[in-house]
Amino acid sequence: MPMPRFRDPDRLKLTVSTARTVRLSRTPDGPPLFPWPVAALGGGALAALTGALLVAGVMLVAWLSAIAIALPVVLAFAAQVWLLAHGGPLAIGQDEVTVVPLGLTLAFGALCSSAGGFAYRQGRQARPGDLDGAARRWLLLGSIGQVAAGYTVFAVVLAWAVDGPVALWRPALGALLVSLAGSGVGAVRAAGYRLGSLGPDWLRRGLRGAAAGVLGLVVVGAVALGTAVVLGEARIGTLEDALQFDGPGTFVWSLAALAYLPNLLGWTVAWLLGAGFTVGTGSLVALTGTQLGMMPALPVFGALPTAGVADPWLQAWLVAGVAAGVLAGVVAARGGHPGVLGSLAGGAVAGLLAGLGYLGWAAASRGALGSLRLVDLGPRLPESLLIGVPLLLFSALLGGLATWFVRRRRTAS
Repeated sequence: MPMPRFRDPDRLKLTVSTARTVRLSRTPDGPPLFPWPVAALGGGALAALTGALLVAGVMLVAWLSAIAIALPVVLAFAAQVWLLAHGGPLAIGQDEVTVVPLGLTLAFGALCSSAGGFAYRQGRQARPGDLDGAARRWLLLGSIGQVAAGYTVFAVVLAWAVDGPVALWRPALGALLVSLAGSGVGAVRAAGYRLGSLGPDWLRRGLRGAAAGVLGLVVVGAVALGTAVVLGEARIGTLEDALQFDGPGTFVWSLAALAYLPNLLGWTVAWLLGAGFTVGTGSLVALTGTQLGMMPALPVFGALPTAGVADPWLQAWLVAGVAAGVLAGVVAARGGHPGVLGSLAGGAVAGLLAGLGYLGWAAASRGALGSLRLVDLGPRLPESLLIGVPLLLFSALLGGLATWFVRRRRTAS
């Protein structure tokens, strides 16, 4: 009698591997809406005009509380605020405000990003078929350059109309940098390039780690700033009551606080990393202690710690800054199976780039709120270079080395 035949279940083994998808930029269907130069140059100018109109709208809301002021004066002030976001000075009486509202700067960069993406897509639609690498790079760089040109020309014309040729170069340079960075992000995304495809493996991991480290600095800075606001709520409320804001005034003040939020975060991060910051000549706010002089009655300054030697527990906040650097090293060492040298190289690149990013952030958040004692506000740059950057670098190296060691122990077991 024939016996039934059974298959050995171990003879056939099926394995499933993850599929790696690659995003390709697809050529949009149909002809372009505008010729490429019109879309790029006009897009840059339109992005600048949109930002200026948004600022003018906010100023008109504030004008409702002081309608006796002539409308041309209000619009000129709005133009100066737009230029201030690009590095130009804001004249208030005999004094000048030079602290750049980085929140506005980032918003204007986002407008340039949209313009850069639109310009690249319009140029791509005008060139049907496949493009080789050189043609694609030319289209990318041409889109970025033309958007930046249109944006910068608008800034030059506005600065000339408001302040004349004397204070022209600073807002022109700032507008050029903002438009290049913003349109570059938008055009690169529209072209389908990704951060993970740039350079060798250690550089890609270092870039990812640096991005994670900067994001970690933002998070710990937000936590520390929020804690300071909660602890100083009574002083902040007293200062706000003294200013006696009405409805439009409260609205405008809230938007101004949001515009300067990245600056306040940069100051807080400098405090976390041990460099400290100043709020005027002869003042210092650091982990080791606080020394304050005469300050304007701005509600946000109510969150500053009290003057004197800091409590020892405040120095424990330094751990938060170290944690951001460790995060950069861990992210740089993850992915793939790099050896100890590869993990250290990725961690070093991540820590160094995160430190340089922090240093640029600290420099951009500095400035003056007037004259005399209010001409030196923001993170201390020499201390940021000598303390903050090495702290992020060494903590990222530690994070990369620890990640490699843990992975090796797991592999050995």
